[in-house]
Amino acid sequence: MAASGMGVFLQHRLVVAIVGVAVAATAGVFLFARPQYRQPGATKSIPIPSYVGGPVHGWTWKHGLPGYRFGRDEEFWNAARLLWADLAPARYGARAAGVDPQSLRMLTFPARTRPRTRPYLLVAGRDAHGRTCVGAQLSRGPVEFYCPRRLAGSLAVLLVAPQPQWQDGLWSTYVMGVVQSRVTRVTVSAAADTYTDMRSGKAVVRPADPQLVWQQGWKSWGSFDTYPGQPVPWKLRIDFYGAHGLLESLPLKFAAPVERVVVVH
Repeated sequence: MAASGMGVFLQHRLVVAIVGVAVAATAGVFLFARPQYRQPGATKSIPIPSYVGGPVHGWTWKHGLPGYRFGRDEEFWNAARLLWADLAPARYGARAAGVDPQSLRMLTFPARTRPRTRPYLLVAGRDAHGRTCVGAQLSRGPVEFYCPRRLAGSLAVLLVAPQPQWQDGLWSTYVMGVVQSRVTRVTVSAAADTYTDMRSGKAVVRPADPQLVWQQGWKSWGSFDTYPGQPVPWKLRIDFYGAHGLLESLPLKFAAPVERVVVVH
C-alpha cells in the first residue's frame, strides 16, 4: 500500500532529529528504527531547498552536478550529523575512478542500520570532463563509481542491503536508489507483505499493494530510499515505469543478508 508522502516524511524528520541528538551523545553512531518509505518533502521550519530537482536528460541535471553539499542546507538533509571525514572511503574510490574527490555531494539522506558501520551513501561526483558520476558506498568494501560510460543505457543505480531478522520476526531490506530521466515512477513490492483492512468494521488481512517510493515531480535528485519489512526472508520486486508504462521489473531474492550495488538496465 503506497505510503502517504508528507506524513511519512514528517515521521522520518522526527526519527532523524531524535537520532541526531543521540549521535552527539554517542560519538557519531546513528541508527534508524525500521522506517518505511521516506519521501523528500517540506516542513514549515525546514523547506525543501529550491535547487533540488531530478535529472532532465538521461543522467544529466539542470544545474549540473546534483546533490547536497556540506555547509549548505545541512539542517534539511544532514540530521544524522554526517561528517566530511565519513566520506573518506568514497573520496578514495573517487580518486581511483577519475572523479574529483572534493566534488562529492549527497544524493540521498545518509543512513546506518547498525552501530559502528560505515553509512550507506549514494553520492554524485564530477569526472575530468565535468560529467556526473554516481558512487555507491556500502557498509564495507571499496566504493564503486559509475561514470557516463558505465551508466550508458541504465535506468537506475541501487544500493540493496538485506538486514538480519528483527526481533518482531520481520526481514527488512534497505534500498537506496537514483534513477535517470526516463523513469517516471518506482514501486517496491515485498513478498507476503500484508495490511489490516478495517473498512468493514472487521479486521481483514489483505496483501499489500506495491509501495510507491518515487515519482516524477517529487522534490528529490531522482533519488529515493525505503526499508520494507516482510514476514519471509528478503524477497522484493522493484518496478520502474516510464511515460508509456513498465520499463523494467527487477526481482531480488537473498539467501543471506549480503549487501550489493545493482545497476538496472
